[in-house]
Amino acid sequence: MKPLPFSKHDRCHICGMVILNYPGAKAQIFIKNEKEPLKFCSVKDGFTFILQPENARRAAAFFVSDFGNSTEAQLHEKMLSAKDAFYVAGSDVHGAMGKSILPFKTKDQAQAFMREHGGKLLSYTQVTLEEIKALKGH
Repeated sequence: MKPLPFSKHDRCHICGMVILNYPGAKAQIFIKNEKEPLKFCSVKDGFTFILQPENARRAAAFFVSDFGNSTEAQLHEKMLSAKDAFYVAGSDVHGAMGKSILPFKTKDQAQAFMREHGGKLLSYTQVTLEEIKALKGH
């Protein structure tokens, strides 16, 4: 299972915003027995969905875009498994929904980003609904 391309008409499953009209990291979640993933304008909205127990049970894969990847690749090609990412929550870099949680492929990239932009380092299992709610905005 691999992330699929984002189209200019894709809307966020949580808030309905046109995903590519806004900055920041994005997310995709595949639901068991579904061919098309649910797409999210922010990693924060992706976690808001996946942290609901009934949704977590239905999820087959959760992908997030690597905020540290500055290559010219398409957005979906910069995505990695959410469970493998390192996250910076509450930095001074805002995404589609205000304060954000930004994923990085390596802990070193996340820590380098934090030295410039602040925030708190979290692993996948440390991201909770309480952490998400603490990020004010939408």
